[in-house]
Amino acid sequence: MDSSIAPSPAGKRGRNSSVILTDRMCEKRVPKRTKLYDRKCPGLYVSITTAGVATFSFKFTDRQTGKQRTGWLGVYNPETFTVEDARSKVYGLKSMGGEALAETFRDQKTTKTKRARPSPRSSTSASCG
Repeated sequence: MDSSIAPSPAGKRGRNSSVILTDRMCEKRVPKRTKLYDRKCPGLYVSITTAGVATFSFKFTDRQTGKQRTGWLGVYNPETFTVEDARSKVYGLKSMGGEALAETFRDQKTTKTKRARPSPRSSTSASCG
């Protein structure tokens, strides 16, 4: 039973069909970055890179702005974070309600931005003269 998991491209941007995600799909090597959407849990998808790293994300609509947003859930690991774990996390987020959900990911983004920003260093500043 060898079924291809890569969606067939329809024009410039490939149309990603939904499948029932399995751990085995997350472990498969792909020739180019592939996104697979879960049929069991709307909004959940996994992005698999050519290096074999599978990252779970959740796509939802922010009711406050009306825009579609994506929240990062985690990286696939057979021992610590599986497809079922990602589904459980999405179901938990959905139960919070739309505004709380958007706020959770806004906070996550703010924290990530603060962490990525380098702190000013006075001892290694370069002079222009």
